[in-house]
Amino acid sequence: MTEPAPLPTPQVVILAFEGILAPSSILRDTLEPHALDALPEFLDRHAEATAVQRTLSDILAYTGRELDADGLLAQIRAWIRAGQDITPVRQLQGLIWADALEAGVLRPTLTDATADALLRLHDAGVALYSFGATPAPVQRDWLRHGPRPEVEQRLAGLFDTRIGGRRDAGSYRRLAEEVGVAPEAVLVLSTRAEELDAAGQAWLPTARPAPDPDREDGHPVRSLTSLIPGDG
Repeated sequence: MTEPAPLPTPQVVILAFEGILAPSSILRDTLEPHALDALPEFLDRHAEATAVQRTLSDILAYTGRELDADGLLAQIRAWIRAGQDITPVRQLQGLIWADALEAGVLRPTLTDATADALLRLHDAGVALYSFGATPAPVQRDWLRHGPRPEVEQRLAGLFDTRIGGRRDAGSYRRLAEEVGVAPEAVLVLSTRAEELDAAGQAWLPTARPAPDPDREDGHPVRSLTSLIPGDG
């Protein structure tokens, strides 16, 4: 029986931030609860900061309604509880998370196995990008304050919902355009079926980093080490 041809090594790998570079439940279990708890005190401390004022104005414009400070705070907290991918709300949370990371309140994690594989992929000439609902500056800070900060230095770029939603095929088409290579040379690696489905609709190759016994959706499994040329 003829062995199947090995899958080509992609020129670019787009890594789902939530699930590859950070725990898959980081938003639900870590970041969003912290933002909810810290939001009132953070706004009190930084009420005069230009970035905070601008972000709050963007959120108010997004609501399309006239809200006082208490009403706006209640709406923001409702969106956070619902896990909504609303860009200005994510940006406000990002300011809170960056503050907490700098203060050491949040403690990032990244396994040595993942970090080592990413460094080897980079050394082999594969361009690595991150894409997540977590704002790109927070993705960067999470990695920089984590146990393997050198991984952040190897990333060619970081993307968030400003380019589009994670479940939107158009986002992945725009990602392929941004990285500047043909879509078939870009591999999207994620643990979430809905993200892989959206990337597949944009004609980008997709894969899971590890098997998921609860999912049978046609997306192949390609571990990080299997992508390294010569490792197979």
